[in-house]
Amino acid sequence: MSADPGLDPAALLAVVRAHFGWAADTVTFLPQGTSHAYRAQGPDGPLFLKVQPDSPYGVRATARALAEAPLLGALRAAGLPHVPRPIPTRTGGWAAPLGGLTVFASAWIDGEPLGEGWANALPELAERLGQLHRMAGELTRALPALPVPPEDFALPFDERLTGALDTLARLPAHARPALVRLAGLLLPHAPLIRSLLTRAREGAARAQASAPPFVVCHTDAHSGNVMRGRNGELWLIDWETARLAPPEHDLWLLGRQLPALLPAYARGLGRPFTPDPERLAFYVRRRALEDLAEDVRWLLHEAPTPQTEAHSLALIERFMLPALLSAEADVAALEG
Repeated sequence: MSADPGLDPAALLAVVRAHFGWAADTVTFLPQGTSHAYRAQGPDGPLFLKVQPDSPYGVRATARALAEAPLLGALRAAGLPHVPRPIPTRTGGWAAPLGGLTVFASAWIDGEPLGEGWANALPELAERLGQLHRMAGELTRALPALPVPPEDFALPFDERLTGALDTLARLPAHARPALVRLAGLLLPHAPLIRSLLTRAREGAARAQASAPPFVVCHTDAHSGNVMRGRNGELWLIDWETARLAPPEHDLWLLGRQLPALLPAYARGLGRPFTPDPERLAFYVRRRALEDLAEDVRWLLHEAPTPQTEAHSLALIERFMLPALLSAEADVAALEG
């Protein structure tokens, strides 16, 4: 979920009309997802908007989104159905300025995130991921780069997260209430977090030494990024973290059902495939840790508003801590 940044609707509508040439009368904030997203509506129909902030994170996200647009075109050309269709600006670019912000537009998808339909859609998703991985050669020949550099099995958050635990253990009496709350959430689980970091480091070293084959991976095909269209079609959205990586970078997200889903994945891939258990374990642990590290960094080192502080704390409590607590059980289930 994303907190409403309070943008001026009239200014956003002016960008939609002037830069994207889209006749729109209203704009509505969409709280789903982690980015600031909107629906524009008018005579030309609905339009999906994503607004990246003027921050170090926003600069990185904008660069990824600019590489995502040609990838989406290449995916459709290669025969992968139901991926977003970016709308170009009048000048042929993919982004428009709004003050210090950056606006992207894409065709509206008439559908809903899977939600409770996630489990039933997993065989279809597994086959779709197999189709994607089979296209690796065609896609890499068609594109100069993907949104994210190839997998290097790095843990860029390692020292930052370790340091955050040390900082939270030594909070002064006058610390912000949000940081006191954060310490109360994390410090009881500090031994587990440190243990997961150790295991992730060990998994990274083994993966780097093994030099596995790479394919084009979506990397974030969770239930919020998979939609069911009104006509029953399965959409895979948000490709801005796509990269070359081992197939396990996508497969671990299929969860504890992965062993039963491998036949569906093989149908899409065109051949049998046996995932590497150590790489699956690495991705489970790294994702749980990096998601936590980003929100902890935000709370400790940025200047969040009380609203965004509460939002980040709620995400940590509702989603990130449960993912950490279940990580080792998830690893065991993925190994079948």
